[in-house]
Amino acid sequence: RVENPDGNAGRSTNNILTASTAPTFSTSAGSLGEVSAGASVSIDIDGSSDSTVAFSETTSVLTSNSNTPTSTMNLTLNSSTGVISGTAPSPTASTTYNFTLRLTDGESQTVDRAFSITVSVGMANSGQFN
Repeated sequence: RVENPDGNAGRSTNNILTASTAPTFSTSAGSLGEVSAGASVSIDIDGSSDSTVAFSETTSVLTSNSNTPTSTMNLTLNSSTGVISGTAPSPTASTTYNFTLRLTDGESQTVDRAFSITVSVGMANSGQFN
């Protein structure tokens, strides 16, 4: 049954209206951790909805290689599973990369969430004692 503010109403014998839950991230916003420069990366971002979801990046930091390693990471984001993978860049100093991911469901509903990954660099000009 659908009622209008003017008091008119209508009733259907079949389901002509459907409601869909917006997608949600299970992974908390903020830091996804720290990786070493040049190390292998595999980080899982989780999200769900009442239909199939797809992951994408709204920024050009995580998956772009336009200026690696200065401001981009050149990693891969699996649009189906949300896994971030690849080889971390090798900046000259520890760097935090901030990016935004988008979760889109089958009804084209979206939600964005901000994340970061810090790439750490070992000590420069260091020595080792045995």
